[in-house]
Amino acid sequence: MRRATTFAVDASAVARATARGPRANERRERGVGRGRGRFRANEIDGIARALMQRERVVVVVTAVVGVLALSTRHRCAVLRRIALLGKLTARLARYGTSRWVVKLCGLVAYSIILAPAFLRVAWYYATSKNVKRGIAYGANARNTLDLYFPEDCAASSLDFNASTTKGTSGKQDDERRPVVIFITGGMWIIGYKAWGALLAQRLARRGIIVASLDYRNFPQGTVGDMIADVSNGISWVLERLDALGGDKRKVVVVGQSAGAHLAATAIIRQSEWVARSPNIWSPGSISKFIGISGVYAPDDAALIEHFHRQGLYKNVFWSIMEAGFTGSRAAEALPRSSPVSMLREREVRDSVHILPPVMLCHGEADASAPPEQSRAFATALRAAGVKVDEKYYAGKTHTDPFVTDPILGRDILLDDIANSIFGKRVAPFDEKPLMPRVFVALARKVVPF
Repeated sequence: MRRATTFAVDASAVARATARGPRANERRERGVGRGRGRFRANEIDGIARALMQRERVVVVVTAVVGVLALSTRHRCAVLRRIALLGKLTARLARYGTSRWVVKLCGLVAYSIILAPAFLRVAWYYATSKNVKRGIAYGANARNTLDLYFPEDCAASSLDFNASTTKGTSGKQDDERRPVVIFITGGMWIIGYKAWGALLAQRLARRGIIVASLDYRNFPQGTVGDMIADVSNGISWVLERLDALGGDKRKVVVVGQSAGAHLAATAIIRQSEWVARSPNIWSPGSISKFIGISGVYAPDDAALIEHFHRQGLYKNVFWSIMEAGFTGSRAAEALPRSSPVSMLREREVRDSVHILPPVMLCHGEADASAPPEQSRAFATALRAAGVKVDEKYYAGKTHTDPFVTDPILGRDILLDDIANSIFGKRVAPFDEKPLMPRVFVALARKVVPF
């Protein structure tokens, strides 16, 4: 601070000296001195030029100090985020064991092997002019989303902050694009909106607008916070369909893994709430829900035991689901966030007619979220009178339909999603592999999910 103050004082002194310069030159040229005799004009000019040069140096230095101060503020913001991440990691580490370390090593190895493909997707995500990143949809932490637009959409001219759906884009109905609201997975712990970049890129190539939501993860939030975030994100998109150029007749919510659980819970619970508060968003505004490798019965004792064997220990799972560290409130809390159980509630059954049709996609070899979860949810939906379509992929693991198959260019899941969105069979794109098959096969052997 002392150095910056000195610069400011020096600059003002130089300014005064320079302002007096012309008058001093005139007096001295007439031979008027102040006890120091006469100065020649060229000497005065030299002094003036030196002072002016000093002023320029001071101004430049002051500007540099300002830039450094701005960078310091940015550095402080980054350090605060790192500190928050460290704090949350330390809180999460209390639940961890050596098995988590093994799974973390497997995840790191998986990411390194597939790094060439991931880097290509990351480059698209970071540089594409058709991707608008980090748009806030709420006031809570991590309440942001990314928007992906088709190549022929003028994304830069759209008003993402318009809180109305009336006549913002000026497009006719036949010019509007289908909209996918994507909620990523991550065991309710490591979810992030950018995980959906590959799927969103492929959908955008097919003329679909994609909004990929972020939400609070555990331990920053519990399942109630996550469901509230997802609901707020869906509401944000629905309110801005016209501004985004979206087709109100084709709004599809897609959830993957834990994201499928959160999206299904939010939609079903919203069908109950909208009967009490008609001014909030309605599940009737959604044309379809698509669940990928999802979990839909967290109150299933067999599922809890399965998660425990896989490394998502009971005390962690119960804490995420607001059932208490020891599961003391499990009987009360778990059914509240179980789509299968919620469909048995009388209030939900009274409003089940506004639920959208559902398509459930699952790999038969999924060892993380058993395919029986999708089958149980499909049974409950049919019993409630909701139309359901099921897609099961033989030999596919938890990550195959969403990660490794798209990397190899054989995107069966994407074709099923696109066909469901458009309501007809869409010609498959010729997607080129992002990396050789041998590396993908190696990655499948080390993936912890």
